[in-house]
Amino acid sequence: MENHYELPQSKKLSIVSASILICYSVLPFIQVTAREVPLSLAGIAIPLRINFYNLISLIAAALAAAGTDWMLRDHPKIANHATLPHLILPAMAAGALGTPLGLLETGLEWWIILAFGSLLIFLIMIAEYISLDKNDARYPLALMVLTAVSYGVFFLLCIVLRATNSRLYLLLLALPLFFAFLCLRILSFRLGGKWRFEWTAVITLIMAQFLIAFYYWPLTPIRYALALLGPAYALIGITASLEEEPSLRKVFFEPFLMLGLFWILGIIIK
Repeated sequence: MENHYELPQSKKLSIVSASILICYSVLPFIQVTAREVPLSLAGIAIPLRINFYNLISLIAAALAAAGTDWMLRDHPKIANHATLPHLILPAMAAGALGTPLGLLETGLEWWIILAFGSLLIFLIMIAEYISLDKNDARYPLALMVLTAVSYGVFFLLCIVLRATNSRLYLLLLALPLFFAFLCLRILSFRLGGKWRFEWTAVITLIMAQFLIAFYYWPLTPIRYALALLGPAYALIGITASLEEEPSLRKVFFEPFLMLGLFWILGIIIK
């Protein structure tokens, strides 16, 4: 079988990356007072706090999604794929970058996070482009990158939502939704493109129980994120292994090993 080596157009990739970078670069120079918008749902008061960096995050997420779609349209194999599954991860990564940039004071650490985050989004868009063609020699590497980044974005979202003292209903709106996408996509990667909606629904429901339970524990943001990342990795790993039908020992050994490592890190790290 012939290997392919497709890459997105450098001009389009540069334009999208530069747009996201410029979008976040204006944060240190524009200061806008946060506003609280009162909302009511079924008689329950739900105050919505709007910050300037929240708005920038939404704009950056929209730019990442639109830009990725723009690049994917040039792929020779695009006729065989829907672009929507390839847009969510770049958009979530670009949007999640805004919160640490909005919370930190401008300095060396701020610029390092901006540079690293921009590079990560750049790599995600390239990996999404490569993942359209299973015959591409770099396809396995692209799947590894996308899988690792998916867990990384989930970890970052957990930290961000915990650090901002988000209410439980906001966590239940945001985290399970992204986790469902993460679970569905990773299972698809491991199972040769099969979409396992039934497994995804069950795992997401279990993760929602962990989310609620750990919410009431006195955990720091990093510990909270590690506490959720452990079962997230383990549940997806067990499900994929059961579908692949390896030996029973292989089904549970590696997922539970990683679960233990994540929880031990959560105990060690403050």
